[in-house]
Amino acid sequence: MALRYPALPNHHNTTPHHTTPQSPPCCGTRRGEVVELTGGGRRRGHCDDQEDMEAQVRFLSEAQEEMRGEVAALHSSLNALHASINALTSLSHAALPEDCFAAHRRGSWASIVQIKPPSLPPREVRCEHSVEGGGWTVVLSRFPHAHHTPTQRPHPHPRPPPPPPHARISFNRTWEEYKNGFGDLNGEFWIGNEVLHALTSRVPHQLRVELSDWDGNTLTATWDKFSVASEREQYRLSVGSYREDSTAKNDLRYHDQKPFSTHDRENDPYQHEHCAQHHGGGWWYGSCYEAHLTGTAQEPGAVSRQGIVWFSWQHYHTLRTATMMIRPPP
Repeated sequence: MALRYPALPNHHNTTPHHTTPQSPPCCGTRRGEVVELTGGGRRRGHCDDQEDMEAQVRFLSEAQEEMRGEVAALHSSLNALHASINALTSLSHAALPEDCFAAHRRGSWASIVQIKPPSLPPREVRCEHSVEGGGWTVVLSRFPHAHHTPTQRPHPHPRPPPPPPHARISFNRTWEEYKNGFGDLNGEFWIGNEVLHALTSRVPHQLRVELSDWDGNTLTATWDKFSVASEREQYRLSVGSYREDSTAKNDLRYHDQKPFSTHDRENDPYQHEHCAQHHGGGWWYGSCYEAHLTGTAQEPGAVSRQGIVWFSWQHYHTLRTATMMIRPPP
C-alpha cells in the first residue's frame, strides 16, 4: 500500500523531534502538494503528469512540422503537375490546324474539324472539301432542315409531327451572339465575328457564296480578298477582287467597308432607319443592303425585305439556302 505524506511541516508542534528526510521536490513542487510513493519507490504526482504533457506536446510539434514538410512537398508536386499539363495542352493546341484549309492540307476530309484560330481557344468548325479543291471553312449556313421519315411500325404513343422543312433557327441575335457564334454545325449557324477576325486579319482570305432559290436554281460568287476587322473597329467588312466567272452578281460590293450591326447595336450609317431592327439579323448594313443573308427564313415564294435576299438575282423574293465559306489563297 502506498504511503501519503503532507508536504507542509506541522507548525503547531514546537518540540524538536527527528523527522524522516523527504525526497527533493520535482519540477518545483509547491508547498502543500501531495506526492505519492509507489511500491517501487517511484515518486508520482503532478510533476510526472507535466513531463508527460510536455513530451506529448513535443511529439505533436514534431509531427506537425513533419506534416508541414509533406504538405509543402505535395504542393510542389501539384505545381509541377499543373505545369506539365499546361505544357502538354499548349503542345496539343499548337498541333491543331488553324482552319479547314490547314486540316485539308494534312489530309483531312472530315466535315467537322477542331481548329485553333490565332489567339482564340480551340473550337469545332464545319469544312467544305467538295468544291474548288476543298479546304473551305464555312462561316454561314442557311438551309431547311432535312427530316427523316421513320419506317418502323407506329409507336403506341405517337410523337407530334416534325416542323415543316423550311423551319429555321432565328438569326435575329444580339451583338454578343454574333461575336461568339451560334447555331448547330450540322444545321444553320454563324461561326462568330471573333473567329472571322482571327482567321482573316493576317492574310486576306477568299470568300465563296452559294445561293439557291425554291425552284432549285443556284448561283455562286467568289471574291479573292475578304477580311473582317476587330470588335474595336465594329467588325468592319473588307471585300474585293470579285471573280468575273461568278454566276451571282457582286452585291457584296455595296457592303465593303461597312461596320457590323445587330438589333441591339446600331453601327450603320443610315440616319433614317435602324437597319438591323427593321430588317432583322446581324449584317454589314449600309442604307440598308443589297445582299442580306442573315434575314429571317420565309415560306417558299415569299416576298420580304426581312428575308434571305440577294437583290440583283431575285429582288425581295426570299431564297431557300445561302452559304458563306472562306479559305486562304491556295
